Amino acid sequence: MTRSQMHSELKFLLDKVDSSAAPLFLTDEMDRLLNISQEKFIAKRAFGNNPRRTTFEEDQKRRDDLRTIVGNTVITNFSTSEHSKPNSVLITLPADYRHSVNEEVVFVNGERVGVKPITHDRYNKIIDDPFNKPHKNTVYRLDYGGDGDTNIAYVELITANLADSTILEYHLRYIENPPQIGADQDCVLADHTHREIVRMAVVEALEGIESPRYQSSKIELNEIE
Repeated sequence: MTRSQMHSELKFLLDKVDSSAAPLFLTDEMDRLLNISQEKFIAKRAFGNNPRRTTFEEDQKRRDDLRTIVGNTVITNFSTSEHSKPNSVLITLPADYRHSVNEEVVFVNGERVGVKPITHDRYNKIIDDPFNKPHKNTVYRLDYGGDGDTNIAYVELITANLADSTILEYHLRYIENPPQIGADQDCVLADHTHREIVRMAVVEALEGIESPRYQSSKIELNEIE
């Protein structure tokens, strides 16, 4: 659906076209309802808080729900800071980054290995453990907020202290933050998700105006997923 078609569907489901039972929603208000619902849709489909209780890639429906916002990037610019861990580099994540799906690095010797995320507590336990600390086939990742700029997200990649363990490329596949639905922007999620997003927007709207139809609409929403 286009943005205009989603608006029309929203109006139809709310019975507001010719009804004076509740105030009409303005165009900007409908955009806001759709964007709130788009955010909820992504979060629910990615992490299992949905009627099917399935998460991203757990079945074909979940793969198709979010496939259009799975992006890929190759990063070759790395940095460090005074707070960096030993044998580590900082990666600046893409501006539209939301959640990681898959990560790999390419070393200067051409070898490509997967990246394993760990917690900071786990890092403290294993960094001096000869059996678990980074080696030539292991790269650990710590999440890092940077040095004060809350608009920039980083990850810190920790490698073995070996000449061949110098990182040449960082390959990241990730769930993107989609653009907001608006005047010049349609919903970029897969077409089959648009009606579900509109139905979620209906529930948001009915809850906002405290309509008695709220509960029945919420039940219907669970049944169509």
